[in-house]
Amino acid sequence: MGALRTIFRYWLWVLLAAVVLQIAFAGFGAFDVADKLGSEGASVDEESFNDSWGLHTGFGYLIFLGAIVTFLLALAARVGRQRVLHSLGIVGLVVVQILLAWFGSEWAIIGALHPLNAFVILGAVAALTMREWRGDRMTTATPVAPPPAT
Repeated sequence: MGALRTIFRYWLWVLLAAVVLQIAFAGFGAFDVADKLGSEGASVDEESFNDSWGLHTGFGYLIFLGAIVTFLLALAARVGRQRVLHSLGIVGLVVVQILLAWFGSEWAIIGALHPLNAFVILGAVAALTMREWRGDRMTTATPVAPPPAT
């Protein structure tokens, strides 16, 4: 296995951890706003609201860059057409995620799809990670001989 393939395999774990952390940052943003409402009164201004969600927003753009790196690594490591397309699909899902966030601030029904798509992204990254790690193990396994004919 080449060095780029090894980097790709470990990079997928980094991206997977980043997506999980991003979901945690969403929870932080929501509960931080709720805490501000409880301690500061019945309203939160836009600046205070944005402060609560800043970590989630900023990290989301880093995930977008991470998805692009995943796609480029998949191409460079020559992991096969299916995995390259899978990584391109992850980039597409993250682009949709950003658009859902942008338009969700205007239309709540679109914003409701944002957290659902986060779990689709999580599943897609987890599936690619497992395929990559299992695939190498499966190709290096010793074949089992068929039972003798009777």
